[in-house]
Amino acid sequence: MSSAEAQPTPEEPAGPARRRLLWAAGAVSLLLLLSLTPPLMNVNRLRRRIATSMSASIGRPVHLDGVSLHLLPIPGFTLQNLVVSEDPAFGDEPVIRAMKVEVTLRPSSLWRRQVEISTIRFEVDDNGSAPNLNLVRNAQGQWNLQSLLMHAAEVDTAPTAQSTPGPTPRFPYIEATGGRVNIKLGEEKQPFSLTDADFALWLPKPEQWRVRLEGKPMRTDTNAADTGTVRLEGQLQRAATMGEVPVDLRASWYNAPMGEASKLLMGVDAGWRGTLLVDATLLGPLSAARLTTTVHVNDLRRADFVPARSLDLSAECSGQLDVQSAVVTSPSCSLPTPVPAGGKQPGQVAAVADRVDLAALHSRGFGMTGVRLGMTNVPDGWLLDWARLFSRRIPAGESPQGAVGGTVLFERGDERMPPSLQGSAHGEVKGLLPWQKQDADAGMHPVELSFEHRGVLLAPIAITSSEAPLTLSGEATPAGYSLHLAGTATAAQLNTLRGLLPPLGDGMDTALPELTDGGSKPLKVNLTCTRAWGSEQTCTAAAEPAKPARRRR
Repeated sequence: MSSAEAQPTPEEPAGPARRRLLWAAGAVSLLLLLSLTPPLMNVNRLRRRIATSMSASIGRPVHLDGVSLHLLPIPGFTLQNLVVSEDPAFGDEPVIRAMKVEVTLRPSSLWRRQVEISTIRFEVDDNGSAPNLNLVRNAQGQWNLQSLLMHAAEVDTAPTAQSTPGPTPRFPYIEATGGRVNIKLGEEKQPFSLTDADFALWLPKPEQWRVRLEGKPMRTDTNAADTGTVRLEGQLQRAATMGEVPVDLRASWYNAPMGEASKLLMGVDAGWRGTLLVDATLLGPLSAARLTTTVHVNDLRRADFVPARSLDLSAECSGQLDVQSAVVTSPSCSLPTPVPAGGKQPGQVAAVADRVDLAALHSRGFGMTGVRLGMTNVPDGWLLDWARLFSRRIPAGESPQGAVGGTVLFERGDERMPPSLQGSAHGEVKGLLPWQKQDADAGMHPVELSFEHRGVLLAPIAITSSEAPLTLSGEATPAGYSLHLAGTATAAQLNTLRGLLPPLGDGMDTALPELTDGGSKPLKVNLTCTRAWGSEQTCTAAAEPAKPARRRR
């Protein structure tokens, strides 16, 4: 057979080639149909149906400016300027506003002549407008999202990841990217917000929601920039009332520099540096959930100098939180401290309170009642390291040896009355004082503090060991403090004391000109140094009593 006879004729095409042509023609026809269908639909009617359906689903009025339908690559809608109105009991601002929302449908539901939503995605639009969520707590202590959650709990839905359709629609996967969360307490809008927030909500089980939130905390009345990241993740379950909703939530605030974190919490830079990490868990019903918090601070120091050693702190707190009233009952915190020199057990600082009103932390009394502070076996050097955080003038030399212990009760009665203090603290400084000779006996120098209504009182401390020792006493009040030095000391001893604690020696040379001599001659000292908080310290010397005049014979 010749080669010409083996080739098929053009009038008789092969079977596979014909089938390919039919598939190509069908695909082109389907693409033309999908591209021409959206313009032929009544967009205004579609917009009204979507707004009405969403309003019925969440129990709040929903408004849309525009809707566009797309069938490729997945059937769905693009919503423009979605606004969810607020309950009038919480104000006039919308609870949710998003300029762009992408809604995708489950393709299989279209074959059953149903519209089942697969995902709802709130996005930043082309002009940079981010989705906004307003969290509002009114004067009655209710949150604006309570009714939304309870309304969603009444709707019977199937799990989000359920593969096959059932008698009830599947709960959509709801997410937001680059959003902003604002907080409002009563009529006052708070400066705190969460920006660049990513949010996700879905239903893994018929009676359980899973939630995930991550964003950057911000404060609008400061220039705080790098404030770390806040992350929340956990689950909520259905219940008859909001207070009975069981939760299992875990939150963290990490990679927060102390300077920016202090701007966020207090509105100003506290002048401290380090890294803050906060972890918290909330477990139980919302009306009585167990709250556990751990706070870590690494390399804590002042911003203007690097000390020989920095502080590493790790505090643990717990209590029972009523989320609706924002009140923590029986809160307690503990902060372990290093082992004192020569000791065997580490020290501890502990605080216990009757209750803490989180919504009133900014008010007078700090929203706390019945606060008790206790210290056990706390090293003197650790307390001196804390003092260096407040004053860069305290030298970073060798720390004193000894330990401090005691208890303080903080009580607050009427809001119009100032808080009261009651308690005492005791400690000691062990070893040689800086002006003692090396062959002298190393003694123990007790320190006694008492807390009274007017402030903190320091009992006289013997600083020298002469026949007429130099003693130090004083008191501190909300207005300032005063110190009193009385007894006998040399100029060298006084100058050494000023070098150990320079802030306490301000103005002493003006009241005692003999200090400039630096000699070893004993001096009679009777000084009172006072300072109002935020001002400079001044010292005055008490006048010596006049000698009686001699009578002439």
